[in-house]
Amino acid sequence: MPIYLAPEVLSSFNSALCKLTGHIRRAYAAELCEQYFESSSRIMERRLKVSREMVELGLHERRSGIRCIDNYEARGTKKKK
Repeated sequence: MPIYLAPEVLSSFNSALCKLTGHIRRAYAAELCEQYFESSSRIMERRLKVSREMVELGLHERRSGIRCIDNYEARGTKKKK
């Protein structure tokens, strides 16, 4: 049974998630998911409008203790040489 969270609380969660990046963001999202959303990434996705895949990866990292490496360099437009 999900607990009720006030819109102000959800807004503060979103604000914090927007300011974080990478594995720190995933770790915070996983912690929120476990504490407030019954470890359900689908509920968190609906309530906070965040990526379910990001939350699932954070939960997996939290359970396994192994941090996934981000590949930010592979994104975006490549510079010409």
